[in-house]
Amino acid sequence: MQTLLLVDLDGTLIDTPHYEAWRNAARQIGAGELTHEEYLVNIAGRPRLEGASRLLELKKDGLAVDISSNELAEIKQAEFLRLSVDARLFDDALRLLKRIEISQQCVKFYTASQNAADLFRAMLHKADLSLEQRNSVQSNIVQINIVQQGRDQTREALFLELIKDQDLSAVTLIDDSPHSVDVACHLGIRAYQIHRNELLPVSTDPRARIIRSFDDISIPILDTPIVDTI
Repeated sequence: MQTLLLVDLDGTLIDTPHYEAWRNAARQIGAGELTHEEYLVNIAGRPRLEGASRLLELKKDGLAVDISSNELAEIKQAEFLRLSVDARLFDDALRLLKRIEISQQCVKFYTASQNAADLFRAMLHKADLSLEQRNSVQSNIVQINIVQQGRDQTREALFLELIKDQDLSAVTLIDDSPHSVDVACHLGIRAYQIHRNELLPVSTDPRARIIRSFDDISIPILDTPIVDTI
């Protein structure tokens, strides 16, 4: 059975400045300091407008201005665009992508960001990677598959959209967000959390695999039974 690999873009493959943009936006509205842990637990892996709403709820007792979630989302977006000129692929992510291309591992990428897909394509072009894959049934070339989470779409709904009719035992997911990994484990997906900073939170689901580097994952992914515990 062909296995399917699902990989998040923001913070997982791409060292994007979403945390820094949200932190700066919080400062601009007088909401105080947004810690990295607060960001990962409350905002990471969620669409921008939902992230803005959650930030306002989190910091509601310290706000210096009356601002809507739409206005805060616009401030964050402006900060992100200003900072994203320095965005890059993590070194181990680049090695993973090269292994995916060589092995022809079936892969789908996903993101809640409206900016990440274009950034990712530009980075692949710079690295001379196409990630084009040959369809084993129709023998045609399939372009890179990047799915953006809908504005009101939950992570669970996104993952089910990505999986479609694929057997869960043949699906593997990689994400840096503990929330996303928890959702994947709840659905019965084999899930890895890439955890580069030991001070940051990890998934609370005992079925989650916690890894420090993509180098810890063998490519192609083999179709093996899901293990219930780490």
